[in-house]
Amino acid sequence: MSEFDSDHDIYPMPLFPQLTVSSVEESTAWYEALGFDIIYSTPAMAHVRYRKYADVMLVADETEGDTDAETPRGNGVAIYLTVEDEAVDDVAERAEENDADVVAPPHETGWNTRETTVRDPDGYELVFSERAETDRNFEDVMGLSNA
Repeated sequence: MSEFDSDHDIYPMPLFPQLTVSSVEESTAWYEALGFDIIYSTPAMAHVRYRKYADVMLVADETEGDTDAETPRGNGVAIYLTVEDEAVDDVAERAEENDADVVAPPHETGWNTRETTVRDPDGYELVFSERAETDRNFEDVMGLSNA
């Protein structure tokens, strides 16, 4: 099965993670339920996009079935995504509605963001983030201002 939507912009990506997954089909469905668009998909890989310049490549694990291969997936990997046209709470709600593993519910951080963390089926963590107080600048947040 191959899917390609010509309405999606194709552009050089300045940076994107490539994640080895146990099932491209299941992972693609999981990311789509979380709000990602499918740019294209084949049995061996899928290109999904949360928003412009927030692309992820899902690639089939070539060692699947090889009992000698110990390929850790997701352990220690966190991908940060800044929300743009929605709120962190919207992402968390959608994740819960789709029985996703919400590792950290929406919360405010000491660096002036509101974040939620969701774990995908292979253990990769996606941290969705938004600015908490838009009127505070970096110096105020970090306690560097003289005021």
